[in-house]
Amino acid sequence: MQHEIESKFLDFARARAVGDDVGVAVRSGRFSALPNQAAPDLFGSVDMLYAAHILGKLDEISDAAGRAAWLEHILSYQDEDGWFRSRDKQSHGVEHATAYALGGLQILAGQNGDMLARGMKPLRGLQSEIAREPGRSIAPFDLTLLDRVHFWRGSHRVGGLAAIVGTIDELGLSGERFLGIASPRDWLDGWWAYFAERVEAPTGYWTMAPLPLQMAFDTLYRFRHNPKLASMGGAVHLYWVSEKMRAPMPHPRALIPATIDLMEPTGLYENEPYCIDLDGNFLIGRALSYLEPDHELEATAREALAVNRDAVLTWFASRPHDAWKPNSHALPGALAAVAEADRTLMNGSPPRWRDIFETTWWL
Repeated sequence: MQHEIESKFLDFARARAVGDDVGVAVRSGRFSALPNQAAPDLFGSVDMLYAAHILGKLDEISDAAGRAAWLEHILSYQDEDGWFRSRDKQSHGVEHATAYALGGLQILAGQNGDMLARGMKPLRGLQSEIAREPGRSIAPFDLTLLDRVHFWRGSHRVGGLAAIVGTIDELGLSGERFLGIASPRDWLDGWWAYFAERVEAPTGYWTMAPLPLQMAFDTLYRFRHNPKLASMGGAVHLYWVSEKMRAPMPHPRALIPATIDLMEPTGLYENEPYCIDLDGNFLIGRALSYLEPDHELEATAREALAVNRDAVLTWFASRPHDAWKPNSHALPGALAAVAEADRTLMNGSPPRWRDIFETTWWL
């Protein structure tokens, strides 16, 4: 099935390439998130880059000159305040867009931060948002009431800002110049100290709003999504970063059953695969790595990963590429869900698809 999906992906990508010469557009990263658009956009470009990287297809669709052009194309979406913006009709926040763009740049540049230092602007908008020395009782930045009560939404900012800091640090770029902080790692430690103090022990997730307000919001939110699923989707954005930091997971034993309980009978977390499947597999697999071998939860956790993996692969393999979700932003997370499951299930054997978090801090 994986061979078949890789082949279909190439057709999916070509359908979103923007330009008179499709081959040139694909090679240089000119994609739109939706097919048949007049102009490329940031999310289309980075979605296709992530997907190709996960599938091991980047060398097949681009070359050194193409990657350099792709890198410059992504940098063109950075505004004078330092934030990256997609310039299409999607409503992604600047923190998410910037963290995602930096992940794409990291794929293209590898660990060569000098490639970015010459062309990237300081992140002045971020500098105005963050506290210089966060800690257990000092928030790294302000959260709006909506960010707190709708934490799935707010977590894109909570995790996105930290992922930006982590990426800049990992690339060896000047924290003082790009972030306005002397030690990005110290800032990250303070960020995690603040949020790790607020994890709920029964689930390993977060509730950041007063309980009566949260309950009222959840009652209304049920008409759109399962509120518990939203809590899981919010939590994982923080764990992506804390795992990159190699910070201990506070409640791994609780995360596994809380997350498995959210899986649908189909093996997916909703009707169609997207990043929520990565979120579930990430929490289950990473939490399991904290437990002793042959722990009572191991068999259950591994079974859940295998069931979701097979459900994702079957969904994509059983449909032509033009019947996949039309917005390309659903694709990288769904593919990463398979790689994340294999990370645990392959027992040390090289997985077919690449773990995106070996390279980036954000998806």
